[in-house]
Amino acid sequence: MKKTIFALILVFIVAVGLIGFFGLRGQRAGVIGGADAPTDVVVSEAQPAEAAPVEAAASAPAEEAAPESAEEAEAFQVRVPDYAAMYALHDPEEIVATVDGQDVTWGEYFYLYFSQAKQLENYFNTMASYYGAAPDWADQAEEDSDATFADMIAESAGETLKQIRAIEGMSEKAGVELTDEQLEAIRAQEEQDIIGAVGEGKTAEDFNAYIETIYLPRTLYDRMNRVNYLYRQGFVQAYGENGELVEDGLAVQYLADNDYLAATHILLMTIDPATFEAMDEAAAAEKLQQAQAFADELKAIDDKEERLRRFAEIKAEFCEDTGKATFPDGYIFLPGTMVAEFESAVLSLEEYEVSDPVKTDYGYHVIMRLPLDPDGVIEYSNDGTPLTARSKAANDAYGKALQDYFDGLTVEYAEGFEAPKLLDYLQ
Repeated sequence: MKKTIFALILVFIVAVGLIGFFGLRGQRAGVIGGADAPTDVVVSEAQPAEAAPVEAAASAPAEEAAPESAEEAEAFQVRVPDYAAMYALHDPEEIVATVDGQDVTWGEYFYLYFSQAKQLENYFNTMASYYGAAPDWADQAEEDSDATFADMIAESAGETLKQIRAIEGMSEKAGVELTDEQLEAIRAQEEQDIIGAVGEGKTAEDFNAYIETIYLPRTLYDRMNRVNYLYRQGFVQAYGENGELVEDGLAVQYLADNDYLAATHILLMTIDPATFEAMDEAAAAEKLQQAQAFADELKAIDDKEERLRRFAEIKAEFCEDTGKATFPDGYIFLPGTMVAEFESAVLSLEEYEVSDPVKTDYGYHVIMRLPLDPDGVIEYSNDGTPLTARSKAANDAYGKALQDYFDGLTVEYAEGFEAPKLLDYLQ
């Protein structure tokens, strides 16, 4: 199995954290990922080289039919590993591996192994309840590999050890320290987790007793919570809250390296924006005439700054693009994301050059190509935060640095140690 790209590391850590077990028990979700968790640090262009087993549970294959009856769905039984027997193989404090010079106990390793297995077990059960059948632990997990789902559990546990240690190691190297606010957020998160796991009015001792039942060492619980905030604070310390510390050159280079284009336009629509029905020929011809007049006026202005200023005035008054309010200064976009005629026109222009009217299904566009802007908005995050070239460049650089650190790590297992052979413990 290929390494999980660091752009999505927090998603992966959440998947193997205590959050999964609160979710499985029908309670709240959120041990790793509190209010101060990073939202815009994820590199949107990067994709995981290989999906972790739990990620497959996100959606069921649409092409398969649901079982015809409840009896059919219940007839299939997912084989369940004997986790207690596997856990009993070693003492919880036995050192079974080292990562980056840091010892890993059997208790720590087994929790990551167990949590991966439980997530996969939950996926199997979901498939079985919906379809009346599910993959089995012994099935081939990937088309291009002979590895079974059971094999992937052990490898995923080792990869997660490296991911956690990579964040810690990078943070130590950069001298990252958590703020008082972040430390308080961790304490508040623990209080929420106690309520979520064992209920109102319970104590830390009650919580510790509970997490022992899911094989989670308290030290690892604390470590995973801390890692989440180290990840965020490392980014902020290096690049600022939203990448504002990134230099102009690096931000623009990021855009150029990824083939971004920048342009603004004046759109005169030849369709009804509500019904998408085409205007009559006379109305469309009038739009074309108006667009050509705008283009001629703008082309006659020799000074680039004056041309840009006048373009903005015309756009503010006449542009009928429904996205004008969200992207008032134009678009920074990747090839293939705009209609073909628009993109081709931008590629044919020099910076600050203005096009003749360009016809698309929407109407007539007068386009000005713009230089790549480090502070231009590329897109918006899920929570509505504008992402600029600086923030995207910071995300990219941070993700690559973590990936490099991760790639330099190995899990060195103790002599004679072997991961449990899950297939031998199925009930």
